[in-house]
Amino acid sequence: MTAAAADSRPLSDPSKVNLRPTRLEDYRQVEHLESSHGLLTLAEHDWRAIWLDNPLRARLGENWPFGWVLEEAGGRIVGQLTNIPTLYTFGGRELIAVTGRAWVVVPEYRGVALWLMDEYFNQSGADLFINTTVNALAVDAFTSFGSARVPLGDWENAAFWVTNYRGFARTALGLKNIPLPGLLSYPAGAGLRIREMFRSEKLSCDSSNLTIECINSFDSRFDQFWGELVRANPNRLLCQRDSRTLMWHFAGSIRAGHLWVFTASSQNLLRAYCICKRQDHPQSGLTRMRVVDYQNLDSASDCLTPLLQAALMRCRAERIHTLEQVGCALPKMSAFDRYAPYRRKLPAWPFYYHAADSALNATLRDPVVWDPSTFDGDASL
Repeated sequence: MTAAAADSRPLSDPSKVNLRPTRLEDYRQVEHLESSHGLLTLAEHDWRAIWLDNPLRARLGENWPFGWVLEEAGGRIVGQLTNIPTLYTFGGRELIAVTGRAWVVVPEYRGVALWLMDEYFNQSGADLFINTTVNALAVDAFTSFGSARVPLGDWENAAFWVTNYRGFARTALGLKNIPLPGLLSYPAGAGLRIREMFRSEKLSCDSSNLTIECINSFDSRFDQFWGELVRANPNRLLCQRDSRTLMWHFAGSIRAGHLWVFTASSQNLLRAYCICKRQDHPQSGLTRMRVVDYQNLDSASDCLTPLLQAALMRCRAERIHTLEQVGCALPKMSAFDRYAPYRRKLPAWPFYYHAADSALNATLRDPVVWDPSTFDGDASL
């Protein structure tokens, strides 16, 4: 939940603002509010699809809040918070999780910004609160409502490969305001290439028993895969990953041509997959693919390495600057940590959780029950 509303400035006249559920016709005002405060916005179709195409919509009913807005008497929306439900499984139970997206309030009303947060954390029907884009402005608000850092992984760091040396060098030089970045990108890019040539740890594996493919959709194989994954991990908290949920989650990225799905199959059976999503940094011109989810049915075999090799080859072929994984020290992603040559520090720890039930909240303090990735929450929506 990226936030632009975490301070507590006094409000001159609280009676001028009212809180109500978000309506689909609010899009224009919500989009303007988000964009004017530097938040990532969604196209109207994608914003509406978060609820209209949500696999849980029929189950939850039309009265489930799509979010909340703060509205002046004249109808101007001055604050908003989107509320996204998803399904999780844990210990044989199904849990309704909710993610808050784009908590933002105009400066003159930030004295009541926590009204939106209070509504979010006290909504009925939610078992779990999962938020994966919490920025530095929002940390205090989340912790005050009982949220804690996810206990598995280092979510303050990202690991990455450079896959377009000159393009990356030109972007880095530009960010540092170094003169003639285009010209200097030639020797800087060559230096990056030479540095990697002499690295002792190079990505390599034997994938002769696997068929590696790149697709851009999710078919019935993912339903069978999801069933096997749940049976193999009964005591692990898992976000729903059947084909319908995956198609809903990544629909906008698929339409934009920004999603790569690398699969590893053996004897025509899907054994592992790695999902990469295009998440550029427009301000700098950096082009970037991010690994947003990896699942493997055979923990004894290394399926990640050949999938990463395929992703790196495509990044290089398409002149993408970097291949990145947000979050380090995740056991099943150890190959990424081992082989990716670069690290960068994130501005804040973005991954927080809270359970409505105190017993479940205590159980989730154990790192063993987690399988976190940027598929959780709204980080890859």
